[in-house]
Amino acid sequence: MVNSGRPWGNTGVPGIYVVLLYDLLVSLELDAPALLAGLGVSRDELLAPDRRVSMSLAQTVAERGVAMVGERGLGFRYARAMSITLHGPVGLLALSSASAQDALEAACRFLGLRAPFLEIQQARQGDMAFLQLRSTVSLGVAQDFVIEAMLVGLAFMIEQLLEVLPEGLEIHRRGPAPAYLDALKRDVGVRVLFDQDDDALVFPVSALEARPRLADPQVAAIAREQCEMQFRQWRTGEEGVMAERIRASLLDHPAPLPSLEAMADKLAVSARTLKRHLQQAGLSYRQLQDEERYRQARRLLGNRENSISEVAYSLGYSDVANFSKAFKRWSGLTPKGYREQH
Repeated sequence: MVNSGRPWGNTGVPGIYVVLLYDLLVSLELDAPALLAGLGVSRDELLAPDRRVSMSLAQTVAERGVAMVGERGLGFRYARAMSITLHGPVGLLALSSASAQDALEAACRFLGLRAPFLEIQQARQGDMAFLQLRSTVSLGVAQDFVIEAMLVGLAFMIEQLLEVLPEGLEIHRRGPAPAYLDALKRDVGVRVLFDQDDDALVFPVSALEARPRLADPQVAAIAREQCEMQFRQWRTGEEGVMAERIRASLLDHPAPLPSLEAMADKLAVSARTLKRHLQQAGLSYRQLQDEERYRQARRLLGNRENSISEVAYSLGYSDVANFSKAFKRWSGLTPKGYREQH
């Protein structure tokens, strides 16, 4: 049995997205109850407005959905079933923004509130705009489903905002074309290119100037205030989770401690993402390394059978002077002075 654990507050995935997948399986006449079997959560419970589920539960559900739908293509079907209003205050902000540019910037900034496992980068080449999509964690067999659903969903979001898809809009995918390519092209209504350099949505820069049909500055201001409040709460939880994951990975790790890049690989995120999370929490990776070295140093110094030079070498220092300097920076005492007081 997979335990859903506690809802992750502002750091998990909104339960409504699981409900949407459940209902899509019902419409496809598949065994929707099997999607949640053994996960300790029901469809009705996931309908609660603030209900979120852990990343592990969300990934389990996505993998089951992919297995059930098979070659019929889950991503674009899921995106087609999704309305922009399903995204809560983030969707409301996009709908009421003064321009398509403002709407997309809001989607990029507040993406973590709805999909904390993804990040978007904006780029321009000539008169074309690119929204490049990347996952920040390993999504396993659900990777293609999630990326496709997000890209197609962004295209549909633009269509809902402007009532028409901009001419020249394309979806770029990194992998090979799937078996359901014809259905994808027919149902999505835009050009989909595979074997590309990035997973991205591509469209003319001029489309960013268009005004959404429901633009309303007063509504946009209220929605942005809600998003900013949720964003601050999410950041606090998200960065705290990342810092604790790093501390747990460093705990009693023999010297040398892993580099930032090695730790990022271990946690299945990019080095840039890991660094950003820590900066938002007011921390650096070096601080967390020093925390662990200091903890190990105190433990080793507590055993008086260990000489100070042995403690230094155990912690990866090439000489006692460097270790003593670091220890004094951590504690205000030399290793010898620390032993005398303890």
